Parts: sequence; structure tokens; C-alpha cells
Amino acid sequence: MSRKLNVYLCGKKIGVLTESELSQISFLYDNENVNPLSVHLPVCLQEYSHPEAYPYFENLTPEGEVFEILTKEHKAGNKTFSILDKFGGDCAGAVAFYETKPVYKENEALLEIPSDKVAEIIDKLPQDPLLTSIVNPPRLSIAGAQSKFAVYKANEKYYCSNDQYPTTHIIKIINKRFPNLLENEFFCMRLAKNMLFDVPELELKETHGRKYLEIERYDRHIENGIILRIHQEDFCQALGVVSDKKYQVGGGVSLKNCYGVIEEFSSEYFTDVMRFIEWVIFNYLIGNTDSHAKNLSLSHTNSGIRVAPFYDLLSTEIYPQKLVDHTMAMLINGKGKYDSLKSQDFDALYENLDLNAKNTTKSIKSRFAKIISEAENLRDSLNSDKLSDNSVYDDIIAIIKKRFDLLF
Repeated sequence: MSRKLNVYLCGKKIGVLTESELSQISFLYDNENVNPLSVHLPVCLQEYSHPEAYPYFENLTPEGEVFEILTKEHKAGNKTFSILDKFGGDCAGAVAFYETKPVYKENEALLEIPSDKVAEIIDKLPQDPLLTSIVNPPRLSIAGAQSKFAVYKANEKYYCSNDQYPTTHIIKIINKRFPNLLENEFFCMRLAKNMLFDVPELELKETHGRKYLEIERYDRHIENGIILRIHQEDFCQALGVVSDKKYQVGGGVSLKNCYGVIEEFSSEYFTDVMRFIEWVIFNYLIGNTDSHAKNLSLSHTNSGIRVAPFYDLLSTEIYPQKLVDHTMAMLINGKGKYDSLKSQDFDALYENLDLNAKNTTKSIKSRFAKIISEAENLRDSLNSDKLSDNSVYDDIIAIIKKRFDLLF
């Protein structure tokens, strides 16, 4: 028996997602006067088949262990469809899924998540992801493999989101496999912000002895006191490939593919291309080999399509290779290890992206001229606070200095 879900974008129904009796999914827009879900799924009146539609919807769901936990009870049918059916009320961006038209209860009281409950949720992750243990849990789906949950925040308090009040902040917790991962990401994201990159606001916090990162969602904004969703899609969705293809090794997404998305769809091509190059260089300098295609996104706004703010910036190379593969997510001049790169490999990359190597190198050198001093100042500032004091910053700065000397 087939199943159907109504697909909403920014609160407006735009089409129907169908699961066939053979567990294949398809998608059909309601009419030609709706906004598109994806640059890979332009609006048309012809139904998109499973191979065409599946990558977009699959990339909305969690990955890895979290995916397996959420689908363990779904022995039959398409697991992606089942997750969106159960948790698809608050996905990345502005898309939502409902069997029937959602009915909002006016002035419905929000369920507060007090600090002791936040600590309890942290203790239960990842065995109990996406707040599923809360009474009347939210229909929430967060893509990615890291242990995290999301909340609605107002007046410095956390609340369980609902269909009327979407989540505004993501909470990331300590990962026992990777020491100092929170401080690592906090430092790299703050460094990016100090370097004037467009990144979300984030804070390192603690409750009842549990440390966590609070990250403001960039795909939300406030208008007249109302939280509105901003439509976005990651580069796997934009390219029509499944999340397993987010790495180039094995036939996945390359930097050239990502450049092609920007070239074709960005409403401010020259600005976004340089932001893309700066993203590549920043990840190289901090040693982030996990800068894959799902860690880049497009924002869809009334003013056009732009490369979204950067997120998930951290140094993976500070961890031994037995914990983290040091192979780059996307190759540079055919090379897969940062330590094998020389300045001429970046020249080859720029030329491969149809950019003037000399001018691009000059621009990049000027853009990153102060990164070492910025990193050292940030380290000193963070180490002056007991909560954020950590030796991991020195490990990251050592990589930055080494890479800076080689590149410039």
C-alpha cells in the first residue's frame, strides 16, 4: 500500500511525496506557481521519479548511528520516508512534511526544557536522539552524523519546538571519541567570525556539569516577533547525490562540482566564488579534512540564491589517523592529503575553476594575512575563561602556522 506526505515550504503546501508499494519514493509539485524545493528539482508538472527525488529527501535525514536508531522499528518501507513522516515537521531550511494540513493552536503554551532536563537529554544522546523521550516530542529532523538536538530559545530559556514555533538553536554535546571536540569547533568557528567570515553565532555553555555548544540556526530569522524559516539546501541536494557521496573518494562530489553549482545558480557569482575559495583555504589552514559537500549549503531568499553561512568548521587533523581519516573530503589538484600540497597545487585549483591564479593568490594572501595573530589573540581570550580554557587551541594554531608558511 502506498503512503503520501504533503510537502510544505515556508508554510505553504507545494507538492506531495509518495512512497510506492515497492518502497520507491516520488515527488510531484502541486502546480507551476510554487517555489522550488531544490535547484536540482525545478518546478514542473511532471512527477520526479525515485532516482531524481530520493537524494534531496534522503539528505534531510540524520546519518550513521542516529539514522539506524531512528529507523530500528521500521522494518518495512522506505526508511527515509518513515523518518520524514515521523520527524519531518522541522527539517533543515523551510521544508516540512505532514499527512494532513497542520492545525496550529493559537496561544499554545510551549513546553520549557529546564536546565536539569537539558542535562538529562545530553546524558541520553545519542541513544535517544531528537528529543524522542520528551512528552509530546517535536517532529524534528536534523541532518548529519554528530550527536546533537535542537530547541526553540526565547528569553534565555529553551523550549520544545512545535509546528508553530520552529527550533532556533542547535545543541552539540561532548564526543567521547574525540577529546575537546566542542572547544575545537568553538575556536575554529570563532576564528572564522573574527576573520569576518559569515558564520552563525555560537556559545560554549555548561549546565549541571555538562558542557555543550549552543549554535544559532542561520536558516531562521525573526520578523515582527515571529520566527520564520529560511529555505536552504546543501550541495549534495543541489547536485542530486545521496549523502554517501559527500566525499570525493569513491566517486563523490568534487570542488569543481561545487563550483559549478555556484556558477550556475548563485545570484552573486563573483562574491560567492571568492567565499567558496576562502572556505577551501580556511579549512586547509586549520586542518579540516571533513569539509565535504554537506558542509556547504545554498540559501534561498527573496533576493536570490546565495552560498549560505559556513558551519561545522573544526580541525580534524589534530586527531590521530586511527580516529580520523586524514584524506581530504574533496581533492585539490588530484591530491588527497593536505601535507602533500604545495602552493602550485592551489594555482592549479584556481585555474581548474576558471580563475586567474595570480590574482586569486594575491587576494587570498591579503585575506588571510592576519590569521595567525587573530588565532593567538583568540586563544589568549578563551584561555582567560575557565569554561573555555583548553590546550587544543595551541594544536590548531601550530597547524595554521605550518600551512601558512607553506602557502604564502
